[in-house]
Amino acid sequence: MPYPIKELQDIFIDACVRAPDGELAFVSVFGRDGAVQQLYASLHLGVQEGGIRQITLLDPDSSQPIVTVPIGDPRRLDKYSGRLPKDNLFGNLVHTWIYDESLLTPSKATGSAWLLVDRETHTHDEASLEARVWSLIEQLSPIPLLPHWRSLVLASLGAQMVSRLDETPYSPVGRIHAFRIALPGSFTEAISSLVRSGALAID
Repeated sequence: MPYPIKELQDIFIDACVRAPDGELAFVSVFGRDGAVQQLYASLHLGVQEGGIRQITLLDPDSSQPIVTVPIGDPRRLDKYSGRLPKDNLFGNLVHTWIYDESLLTPSKATGSAWLLVDRETHTHDEASLEARVWSLIEQLSPIPLLPHWRSLVLASLGAQMVSRLDETPYSPVGRIHAFRIALPGSFTEAISSLVRSGALAID
């Protein structure tokens, strides 16, 4: 069920993801074009100019606050918009994603990446999820990784590398599962140790 927000009228959110520090990372917004444009502009304006520094999601039944999400530095936020068909049940609406640009591309510089999964449309197949996580780890790794290492590396290091944000104080709200992949500083040494011990075979 979409959540209204306290700060602006006629805006509804069906998914919100927060970074590990609690700041906004992703929000999926529905509303009239003018209302959505006002929201995006408000995120980038200073407080004295009518800008906002947080969004407060409200319970759609009681209108009570569920969670308050600080915006952080708005310069890192971008948006992607599409217009719903005019003959939909709710009329002429815009659907917009507002997101931290770091969600788009794994960063070798920081050794980190994001994985967002739709709760409603994604088939919750652990093998498929594991494959997507491993693909990101391969992209982040400073050393080559062989495909047949996947199970053992994830079993040995997965708890250090993969955070399910559902299990943190800043869990996502709405229809998105979020995962944060971050290679530990000891990643290269850990892989080398597994190779030396024979646990990871080169051929």
